[in-house]
Amino acid sequence: MEEIREEDAQEETVQDKSAEAKPEEAEAPAEETEITAEQEMVKMQRELEEANDTMLRLAAELDNYKKRVAKERESLIKYATQDIIQELLPILDNFERAIESTGKSKDRDSLLEGVRMIFKQMYDTLERKGISRIDAVGETFDPAIHEAVMQLVSEEHPENVVVQELQKGYMLHDRVIRPSMVAVSKKADVEIEKQGNKGAGEEGKEE
Repeated sequence: MEEIREEDAQEETVQDKSAEAKPEEAEAPAEETEITAEQEMVKMQRELEEANDTMLRLAAELDNYKKRVAKERESLIKYATQDIIQELLPILDNFERAIESTGKSKDRDSLLEGVRMIFKQMYDTLERKGISRIDAVGETFDPAIHEAVMQLVSEEHPENVVVQELQKGYMLHDRVIRPSMVAVSKKADVEIEKQGNKGAGEEGKEE
């Protein structure tokens, strides 16, 4: 009997030890889960820092790009007329030569011819850049391209026709950069009065 009791006691001791060992084994997965979550947080923090660095770098690159574009635009505006000025400089030289020659030569015809040649040289240069004259005299008055500064009685032209050009107008391609300053025709007051009386008489007959 005593042997049987000893065996039972040993079995109970083994079972107790096994029962004590099981909780420790059950705690192991929780520790692994905690470690995995911590690693994930570290990874996310690293990715966030990398994204922040990328954003700061892109913002700096964009700022530098804006500054570079602004500087290039400023330079472009500043020197936009360089091309045409280079072509006008020889004309300026010719004007200086013409002025100098007035004190050396008394031939007015030659001087006038020289001035005409310089004028043609300048106009040809501007024409190559898209400058053209606006037609005026004989044209119907157009407020888009003409600026009327006076009216003149004219029997040769119908009313509202340009009869005199006081200052030439110019266009750059299809844009008016200076309208022609013109005088526009009108009918004489007597003629207007006659037409008015004639119209009133016709209305009286109709009645």
